[in-house]
Amino acid sequence: MTDDETDEQDEREAQFWTATGELQRAVMRLFQDSGIEPYLVVLALARVTGEVGAGAALAGEQDPEELLDELAEVVRRAGREFREMVQAEAMPTVGNA
Repeated sequence: MTDDETDEQDEREAQFWTATGELQRAVMRLFQDSGIEPYLVVLALARVTGEVGAGAALAGEQDPEELLDELAEVVRRAGREFREMVQAEAMPTVGNA
């Protein structure tokens, strides 16, 4: 990988984490300020994600089903990783039980 490719990858990763943080803040505002049930916020977010994903695939002349499959896998992986993190934080450390 060249220095330019590494720089480009670093920039994309930085943009990804910036977008992730901004989306998390927006969703948390919905949870806290809207009075909408969290489950419905999550379903709405999933719907918007699917619509944006399909639109992006079509705009990029990709197969929407392939991108939607990839999105589903990302959602599953992120949910599992988050659950594992929360469970690990909730467990007492050795010697503190």
